[in-house]
Amino acid sequence: MAVRFPFTQWISPRQPPEVERLLKSAATREGVLSLAGGLPGEDLFPRAALAEALEEVMREHGREALQYQWPEGYGPLREQVAAMLRDRGVEVAQDELLITSGAQQALDLLARLLLRPGDALGIESPTYVAAIEVFGLQRPRMVPLARGEDGLDLAAVRALVRGAEKSLLYLAPAGHNPSGSSLSAEACESLVELSRAHDALVIEDDAYGRIQFEAPRRPLRSYPGAEERVILVGTFSKALTPGLRVGWIVAPPAVTAQLVLLKGIADLQTNTLGQMALSSYLERHDLDAHVARCLPRYRERRDAMLQSLAEHMPAEVRWTRPTCGFSVWVTLPEALAAEALLARAIEAGVAFEPGAAFFPVETPRNYLRLSFSNQTPDRIAEAVARLGKSLRAL
Repeated sequence: MAVRFPFTQWISPRQPPEVERLLKSAATREGVLSLAGGLPGEDLFPRAALAEALEEVMREHGREALQYQWPEGYGPLREQVAAMLRDRGVEVAQDELLITSGAQQALDLLARLLLRPGDALGIESPTYVAAIEVFGLQRPRMVPLARGEDGLDLAAVRALVRGAEKSLLYLAPAGHNPSGSSLSAEACESLVELSRAHDALVIEDDAYGRIQFEAPRRPLRSYPGAEERVILVGTFSKALTPGLRVGWIVAPPAVTAQLVLLKGIADLQTNTLGQMALSSYLERHDLDAHVARCLPRYRERRDAMLQSLAEHMPAEVRWTRPTCGFSVWVTLPEALAAEALLARAIEAGVAFEPGAAFFPVETPRNYLRLSFSNQTPDRIAEAVARLGKSLRAL
Protein backbone atom coordinates (compact mmCIF):
# COMPACT_ATOMS: atom_id res chain seq x y z
CA MET A 1 0.00 0.00 0.00
CA ALA A 2 1.42 3.38 -1.01
CA VAL A 3 1.92 5.93 1.77
CA ARG A 4 0.14 9.24 1.16
CA PHE A 5 1.60 12.50 2.40
CA PRO A 6 -1.08 15.20 2.85
CA PHE A 7 1.29 18.16 2.57
CA THR A 8 -0.04 21.14 0.65
CA GLN A 9 3.22 22.98 -0.05
CA TRP A 10 5.91 20.76 -1.51
CA ILE A 11 9.27 22.28 -2.38
CA SER A 12 10.14 22.30 -6.08
CA PRO A 13 13.63 22.89 -7.51
CA ARG A 14 14.17 26.11 -9.42
CA GLN A 15 15.66 24.25 -12.34
CA PRO A 16 13.21 21.95 -14.18
CA PRO A 17 13.66 18.22 -13.38
CA GLU A 18 15.07 17.55 -16.85
CA VAL A 19 17.75 20.21 -16.35
CA GLU A 20 18.60 18.82 -12.91
CA ARG A 21 18.95 15.35 -14.43
CA LEU A 22 21.22 16.63 -17.19
CA LEU A 23 23.48 18.54 -14.78
CA LYS A 24 23.77 15.57 -12.43
CA SER A 25 24.64 13.26 -15.31
CA ALA A 26 27.24 15.73 -16.56
CA ALA A 27 28.89 15.85 -13.12
CA THR A 28 29.70 12.11 -13.29
CA ARG A 29 30.31 11.84 -17.02
CA GLU A 30 33.94 11.42 -18.04
CA GLY A 31 35.35 14.17 -20.22
CA VAL A 32 32.66 16.79 -19.55
CA LEU A 33 34.10 20.25 -18.77
CA SER A 34 31.77 21.97 -16.32
CA LEU A 35 31.14 25.71 -16.43
CA ALA A 36 28.15 25.25 -14.10
CA GLY A 37 28.25 26.11 -10.40
CA GLY A 38 30.04 29.16 -8.97
CA LEU A 39 32.77 27.17 -7.25
CA PRO A 40 35.96 28.80 -5.96
CA GLY A 41 39.15 27.42 -7.46
CA GLU A 42 40.15 24.27 -5.60
CA ASP A 43 43.79 24.88 -6.51
CA LEU A 44 43.61 28.19 -4.60
CA PHE A 45 42.53 26.79 -1.24
CA PRO A 46 45.22 27.34 1.45
CA ARG A 47 45.17 23.65 2.37
CA ALA A 48 48.44 23.49 4.25
CA ALA A 49 47.65 26.56 6.36
CA LEU A 50 44.16 25.30 7.19
CA ALA A 51 45.51 21.85 8.06
CA GLU A 52 47.99 23.50 10.40
CA ALA A 53 45.19 25.53 12.00
CA LEU A 54 43.03 22.43 12.52
CA GLU A 55 45.93 20.53 14.03
CA GLU A 56 46.78 23.42 16.37
CA VAL A 57 43.18 23.73 17.56
CA MET A 58 42.84 20.02 18.28
CA ARG A 59 46.23 19.87 20.01
CA GLU A 60 45.86 23.00 22.14
CA HIS A 61 42.10 23.45 22.52
CA GLY A 62 40.60 20.05 21.71
CA ARG A 63 38.13 19.91 24.59
CA GLU A 64 36.66 23.32 23.74
CA ALA A 65 36.69 22.64 19.98
CA LEU A 66 34.61 19.47 20.41
CA GLN A 67 32.07 21.05 22.78
CA TYR A 68 28.95 23.18 22.31
CA GLN A 69 29.25 26.96 21.95
CA TRP A 70 26.73 29.80 22.25
CA PRO A 71 24.52 30.43 19.20
CA GLU A 72 26.02 33.86 18.44
CA GLY A 73 29.41 32.29 17.64
CA TYR A 74 32.97 31.82 18.88
CA GLY A 75 34.07 35.04 20.56
CA PRO A 76 37.56 35.48 19.03
CA LEU A 77 36.20 34.79 15.53
CA ARG A 78 33.45 37.37 16.00
CA GLU A 79 36.10 39.93 16.95
CA GLN A 80 38.15 39.04 13.87
CA VAL A 81 35.15 39.37 11.55
CA ALA A 82 34.32 42.73 13.10
CA ALA A 83 37.91 43.90 12.54
CA MET A 84 37.83 42.73 8.91
CA LEU A 85 34.61 44.65 8.31
CA ARG A 86 35.99 47.79 9.94
CA ASP A 87 38.83 47.64 7.40
CA ARG A 88 36.11 47.87 4.71
CA GLY A 89 34.39 50.82 6.38
CA VAL A 90 31.69 48.94 8.36
CA GLU A 91 31.62 49.71 12.08
CA VAL A 92 30.36 46.67 14.00
CA ALA A 93 29.44 46.34 17.68
CA GLN A 94 29.49 42.87 19.22
CA ASP A 95 25.71 42.88 19.74
CA GLU A 96 25.24 43.46 16.00
CA LEU A 97 27.14 40.37 14.78
CA LEU A 98 26.01 36.75 14.46
CA ILE A 99 28.09 33.86 13.07
CA THR A 100 26.07 31.57 10.79
CA SER A 101 26.52 28.28 8.94
CA GLY A 102 27.41 30.01 5.70
CA ALA A 103 25.62 32.90 4.01
CA GLN A 104 22.80 30.56 2.98
CA GLN A 105 21.73 30.05 6.59
CA ALA A 106 21.99 33.80 7.11
CA LEU A 107 19.44 34.33 4.31
CA ASP A 108 17.22 31.60 5.71
CA LEU A 109 17.17 33.12 9.20
CA LEU A 110 16.43 36.58 7.81
CA ALA A 111 13.64 35.26 5.59
CA ARG A 112 11.98 33.55 8.55
CA LEU A 113 12.30 36.60 10.76
CA LEU A 114 11.38 39.39 8.34
CA LEU A 115 8.92 37.91 5.81
CA ARG A 116 5.32 36.77 6.05
CA PRO A 117 3.03 35.56 3.25
CA GLY A 118 2.08 38.46 1.02
CA ASP A 119 4.80 40.84 2.21
CA ALA A 120 6.50 42.87 -0.52
CA LEU A 121 10.03 41.67 -1.31
CA GLY A 122 12.01 43.70 -3.83
CA ILE A 123 14.46 41.26 -5.39
CA GLU A 124 16.94 41.73 -8.20
CA SER A 125 16.08 40.07 -11.49
CA PRO A 126 18.08 38.02 -12.28
CA THR A 127 19.64 37.05 -8.94
CA TYR A 128 21.17 34.25 -6.87
CA VAL A 129 19.04 31.12 -7.35
CA ALA A 130 19.19 29.82 -3.76
CA ALA A 131 18.06 33.23 -2.45
CA ILE A 132 14.92 33.00 -4.58
CA GLU A 133 14.33 29.53 -3.14
CA VAL A 134 14.83 30.47 0.50
CA PHE A 135 12.71 33.63 0.31
CA GLY A 136 10.07 31.80 -1.71
CA LEU A 137 9.39 29.45 1.20
CA GLN A 138 7.83 32.40 3.08
CA ARG A 139 5.42 33.08 0.16
CA PRO A 140 6.10 36.83 -0.20
CA ARG A 141 4.96 39.00 -3.10
CA MET A 142 8.18 39.15 -5.09
CA VAL A 143 8.71 42.42 -6.94
CA PRO A 144 11.43 42.04 -9.61
CA LEU A 145 14.03 44.83 -9.81
CA ALA A 146 15.91 44.70 -13.11
CA ARG A 147 19.66 44.30 -12.53
CA GLY A 148 22.45 43.85 -15.01
CA GLU A 149 25.78 45.12 -16.21
CA ASP A 150 24.41 48.70 -16.38
CA GLY A 151 23.20 48.74 -12.77
CA LEU A 152 19.94 48.46 -10.83
CA ASP A 153 16.53 49.84 -11.83
CA LEU A 154 16.32 52.52 -9.15
CA ALA A 155 12.98 53.75 -10.50
CA ALA A 156 11.48 50.34 -9.68
CA VAL A 157 13.04 50.47 -6.20
CA ARG A 158 11.59 53.94 -5.67
CA ALA A 159 8.11 52.84 -6.78
CA LEU A 160 8.20 49.83 -4.44
CA VAL A 161 9.33 51.60 -1.28
CA ARG A 162 6.94 54.51 -1.86
CA GLY A 163 3.95 52.28 -2.53
CA ALA A 164 4.32 49.63 0.17
CA GLU A 165 3.49 50.10 3.84
CA LYS A 166 6.62 48.11 4.64
CA SER A 167 9.11 46.64 2.22
CA LEU A 168 12.20 44.46 2.25
CA LEU A 169 14.87 44.52 -0.46
CA TYR A 170 17.36 41.77 -1.28
CA LEU A 171 20.36 43.20 -3.18
CA ALA A 172 23.98 42.39 -4.01
CA PRO A 173 25.46 45.89 -4.48
CA ALA A 174 29.16 44.95 -4.44
CA GLY A 175 29.04 41.72 -6.40
CA HIS A 176 25.97 40.70 -8.36
CA ASN A 177 25.41 37.07 -9.28
CA PRO A 178 24.99 36.31 -12.20
CA SER A 179 25.94 39.49 -14.10
CA GLY A 180 29.28 40.09 -12.34
CA SER A 181 28.60 43.81 -11.80
CA SER A 182 28.81 46.18 -8.83
CA LEU A 183 26.75 49.31 -8.22
CA SER A 184 28.25 52.78 -8.39
CA ALA A 185 28.75 54.89 -5.27
CA GLU A 186 25.94 57.19 -6.48
CA ALA A 187 23.52 54.27 -6.75
CA CYS A 188 24.47 53.07 -3.26
CA GLU A 189 23.87 56.53 -1.82
CA SER A 190 20.45 56.63 -3.48
CA LEU A 191 19.54 53.23 -2.03
CA VAL A 192 20.43 54.32 1.49
CA GLU A 193 18.47 57.55 1.06
CA LEU A 194 15.39 55.69 -0.25
CA SER A 195 15.49 53.08 2.51
CA ARG A 196 15.73 55.74 5.21
CA ALA A 197 13.03 57.97 3.72
CA HIS A 198 10.50 55.13 3.32
CA ASP A 199 11.30 52.84 6.27
CA ALA A 200 12.53 49.99 4.07
CA LEU A 201 15.01 47.32 5.09
CA VAL A 202 17.78 46.10 2.78
CA ILE A 203 19.40 42.66 3.00
CA GLU A 204 22.83 43.14 1.44
CA ASP A 205 24.44 39.96 0.08
CA ASP A 206 28.20 40.59 0.09
CA ALA A 207 29.33 37.07 -0.86
CA TYR A 208 31.45 38.38 -3.77
CA GLY A 209 32.35 41.70 -2.18
CA ARG A 210 36.07 40.85 -2.03
CA ILE A 211 36.28 39.27 -5.49
CA GLN A 212 36.73 42.55 -7.39
CA PHE A 213 38.86 42.70 -10.55
CA GLU A 214 38.90 46.45 -11.14
CA ALA A 215 38.92 48.19 -7.74
CA PRO A 216 37.82 47.49 -4.14
CA ARG A 217 34.13 48.07 -3.40
CA ARG A 218 32.62 49.26 -0.15
CA PRO A 219 29.66 47.37 1.28
CA LEU A 220 26.38 49.28 1.14
CA ARG A 221 26.28 49.18 4.94
CA SER A 222 29.43 51.31 5.08
CA TYR A 223 27.60 54.33 3.59
CA PRO A 224 26.47 57.06 6.01
CA GLY A 225 23.03 56.44 7.45
CA ALA A 226 22.89 52.74 6.48
CA GLU A 227 23.37 51.33 9.98
CA GLU A 228 19.66 51.06 10.84
CA ARG A 229 18.46 50.23 7.33
CA VAL A 230 20.96 47.71 5.87
CA ILE A 231 21.51 44.15 7.12
CA LEU A 232 24.84 42.81 5.87
CA VAL A 233 25.32 39.13 5.00
CA GLY A 234 28.84 37.85 4.40
CA THR A 235 30.75 34.59 4.06
CA PHE A 236 34.22 33.06 3.87
CA SER A 237 33.06 30.69 1.11
CA LYS A 238 34.20 32.66 -1.93
CA ALA A 239 37.32 34.34 -0.55
CA LEU A 240 38.70 31.36 1.40
CA THR A 241 36.78 28.05 1.31
CA PRO A 242 33.12 26.97 1.36
CA GLY A 243 33.86 23.72 3.18
CA LEU A 244 34.04 25.32 6.63
CA ARG A 245 30.48 26.71 6.19
CA VAL A 246 31.08 29.95 8.08
CA GLY A 247 29.24 33.18 7.36
CA TRP A 248 27.84 36.11 9.31
CA ILE A 249 25.08 38.67 9.69
CA VAL A 250 25.53 42.29 10.79
CA ALA A 251 22.23 43.91 11.78
CA PRO A 252 20.81 46.43 14.26
CA PRO A 253 21.01 45.01 17.82
CA ALA A 254 17.25 44.38 18.12
CA VAL A 255 17.27 42.38 14.88
CA THR A 256 20.40 40.46 15.85
CA ALA A 257 18.88 39.48 19.20
CA GLN A 258 15.93 37.90 17.39
CA LEU A 259 18.25 36.18 14.91
CA VAL A 260 20.26 34.65 17.77
CA LEU A 261 17.07 33.05 19.09
CA LEU A 262 16.22 31.72 15.62
CA LYS A 263 19.77 30.45 15.18
CA GLY A 264 19.50 28.46 18.40
CA ILE A 265 16.26 26.93 17.20
CA ALA A 266 17.63 26.13 13.74
CA ASP A 267 20.88 24.32 14.62
CA LEU A 268 21.97 25.44 18.12
CA GLN A 269 25.26 26.84 16.74
CA THR A 270 27.73 26.91 13.85
CA ASN A 271 30.22 24.06 14.23
CA THR A 272 32.78 24.85 16.92
CA LEU A 273 35.75 23.11 15.32
CA GLY A 274 35.33 24.99 12.05
CA GLN A 275 34.98 28.34 13.80
CA MET A 276 38.05 27.79 15.96
CA ALA A 277 40.15 26.52 13.05
CA LEU A 278 39.16 29.56 11.00
CA SER A 279 40.00 31.84 13.90
CA SER A 280 43.41 30.17 14.25
CA TYR A 281 44.04 30.61 10.51
CA LEU A 282 43.10 34.31 10.64
CA GLU A 283 45.35 34.84 13.64
CA ARG A 284 48.37 33.65 11.64
CA HIS A 285 47.50 34.65 8.08
CA ASP A 286 46.29 37.79 6.32
CA LEU A 287 43.02 37.11 4.46
CA ASP A 288 43.53 40.21 2.30
CA ALA A 289 46.91 38.86 1.20
CA HIS A 290 45.33 35.51 0.32
CA VAL A 291 42.63 37.24 -1.76
CA ALA A 292 45.31 39.35 -3.46
CA ARG A 293 47.07 36.13 -4.52
CA CYS A 294 43.84 34.63 -5.85
CA LEU A 295 42.55 37.62 -7.82
CA PRO A 296 45.15 37.47 -10.65
CA ARG A 297 44.28 33.80 -11.19
CA TYR A 298 40.55 34.50 -11.31
CA ARG A 299 41.15 37.49 -13.59
CA GLU A 300 43.20 35.30 -15.94
CA ARG A 301 40.35 32.76 -16.07
CA ARG A 302 37.78 35.49 -16.68
CA ASP A 303 39.87 36.93 -19.51
CA ALA A 304 40.30 33.46 -21.04
CA MET A 305 36.53 33.02 -21.08
CA LEU A 306 35.89 36.46 -22.58
CA GLN A 307 38.47 35.88 -25.31
CA SER A 308 37.04 32.44 -26.09
CA LEU A 309 33.50 33.78 -26.24
CA ALA A 310 34.63 36.43 -28.75
CA GLU A 311 36.27 33.73 -30.87
CA HIS A 312 33.55 31.07 -30.82
CA MET A 313 30.13 32.63 -30.24
CA PRO A 314 27.81 33.55 -33.12
CA ALA A 315 27.32 37.27 -33.69
CA GLU A 316 23.78 37.21 -32.22
CA VAL A 317 25.02 36.12 -28.76
CA ARG A 318 25.84 38.75 -26.11
CA TRP A 319 27.58 38.45 -22.73
CA THR A 320 28.69 40.55 -19.77
CA ARG A 321 32.24 41.55 -18.91
CA PRO A 322 32.26 40.88 -15.17
CA THR A 323 34.16 43.23 -12.88
CA CYS A 324 33.70 40.85 -9.95
CA GLY A 325 32.63 37.33 -9.06
CA PHE A 326 33.01 33.99 -10.76
CA SER A 327 30.69 34.00 -13.79
CA VAL A 328 29.72 35.48 -17.15
CA TRP A 329 26.02 36.03 -17.98
CA VAL A 330 25.17 35.14 -21.57
CA THR A 331 22.15 36.21 -23.63
CA LEU A 332 21.09 34.00 -26.55
CA PRO A 333 18.75 35.03 -29.36
CA GLU A 334 15.16 35.02 -28.05
CA ALA A 335 14.17 32.05 -30.19
CA LEU A 336 16.73 29.77 -28.52
CA ALA A 337 16.17 27.97 -25.21
CA ALA A 338 19.18 27.35 -22.98
CA GLU A 339 17.71 24.01 -21.85
CA ALA A 340 17.74 22.71 -25.43
CA LEU A 341 21.33 23.88 -25.83
CA LEU A 342 22.35 22.17 -22.57
CA ALA A 343 21.41 18.68 -23.77
CA ARG A 344 23.41 19.15 -26.98
CA ALA A 345 26.34 20.76 -25.13
CA ILE A 346 26.68 17.89 -22.65
CA GLU A 347 26.86 15.48 -25.57
CA ALA A 348 29.72 17.64 -26.86
CA GLY A 349 31.44 17.58 -23.46
CA VAL A 350 30.55 20.87 -21.75
CA ALA A 351 27.99 21.83 -19.08
CA PHE A 352 26.59 25.19 -18.00
CA GLU A 353 23.76 26.63 -15.89
CA PRO A 354 20.54 27.56 -17.79
CA GLY A 355 19.43 31.04 -16.77
CA ALA A 356 15.65 30.79 -16.28
CA ALA A 357 16.06 29.80 -12.61
CA PHE A 358 17.84 33.10 -11.86
CA PHE A 359 14.65 35.11 -12.47
CA PRO A 360 12.31 35.36 -9.45
CA VAL A 361 9.07 35.98 -11.37
CA GLU A 362 9.32 35.70 -15.14
CA THR A 363 11.27 32.78 -16.67
CA PRO A 364 12.92 33.79 -19.96
CA ARG A 365 14.68 30.80 -21.51
CA ASN A 366 17.39 32.47 -23.57
CA TYR A 367 19.95 33.11 -20.82
CA LEU A 368 22.75 31.03 -19.34
CA ARG A 369 25.53 31.41 -16.80
CA LEU A 370 29.12 30.32 -17.44
CA SER A 371 31.42 30.03 -14.40
CA PHE A 372 35.16 30.36 -14.98
CA SER A 373 36.43 30.20 -11.39
CA ASN A 374 37.19 26.49 -11.05
CA GLN A 375 38.76 25.74 -14.44
CA THR A 376 42.17 26.46 -15.95
CA PRO A 377 42.41 28.90 -18.90
CA ASP A 378 43.12 26.03 -21.32
CA ARG A 379 40.08 24.07 -20.17
CA ILE A 380 37.93 27.21 -20.31
CA ALA A 381 39.00 27.81 -23.91
CA GLU A 382 38.19 24.23 -24.87
CA ALA A 383 34.84 24.29 -23.04
CA VAL A 384 33.73 27.52 -24.75
CA ALA A 385 34.84 26.17 -28.14
CA ARG A 386 32.66 23.08 -27.57
CA LEU A 387 29.77 25.27 -26.49
CA GLY A 388 30.11 27.51 -29.54
CA LYS A 389 30.09 24.48 -31.83
CA SER A 390 26.96 23.13 -30.12
CA LEU A 391 25.25 26.49 -30.38
CA ARG A 392 25.99 26.86 -34.09
CA ALA A 393 24.65 23.36 -34.70
CA LEU A 394 21.46 24.16 -32.81
